[in-house]
Amino acid sequence: MAKIRCLVVDDEKLAQDVLIHHISKFEILQLEGICNNVFELISFLNKDKNIDLIFLDIKMPEIKGTDFVEMFNNPPAIIYTTAYNQYALNAFDQSAIDYLLKPISLDRFSKSIQKATQFLKPSQQQTSIVTENNSGSFYVKSDKRLVKINPEELVYIEGMRNYICLYTETDKIIVHSTLASLEENFKDLNYICRVHKSFFINLNKINYLEQHVILLSNQKSIPIGLSYREQVYEKLKIM
Repeated sequence: MAKIRCLVVDDEKLAQDVLIHHISKFEILQLEGICNNVFELISFLNKDKNIDLIFLDIKMPEIKGTDFVEMFNNPPAIIYTTAYNQYALNAFDQSAIDYLLKPISLDRFSKSIQKATQFLKPSQQQTSIVTENNSGSFYVKSDKRLVKINPEELVYIEGMRNYICLYTETDKIIVHSTLASLEENFKDLNYICRVHKSFFINLNKINYLEQHVILLSNQKSIPIGLSYREQVYEKLKIM
């Protein structure tokens, strides 16, 4: 398997050294750089867009790690590394791969890398969407289970590099796949619409639109990408 190209982002030298040590123990990981804050991280990603994984501290000067994930479009996979447990719910809501509490033991780090490897394995992408049926429903492979997806129950779908998250009003299903691989399942469904390179939405789940942002029934705000606006407004019959 190709190596997982990763970054360490932390404003504390000791925390950086611990992660550098742990990363050195895993041949699958290739450390590409160290960033002391979110500004350095953004600058790095603007120059190198092929980073697979970020070990990201949360409480840093000026901009928190969780704020970076909200503001940066389609970031790499994230493993949070922090001394604070109160951000865990927000972190997993952002589909972080893992949440490591400092001090981070090598054993706990190893379990996190196993999760990361599973998420980033390209070989799993081809078998994640396993079948369809005539009703419009289809099945996806998620966490070693086959999950039946009824498109009418979907609120939105988010693409995050090598995996996607399908959201209903009550559930989130993570699949090792890409948005492109799902598109075939939606071609005959007029109410499922791509509104951004990273998002499909269910048009029947829209609450309202404001300044090219869609608020959905689960209170999630989704931006409308510039290249998708014309087709979205046409479907919504906006004058």
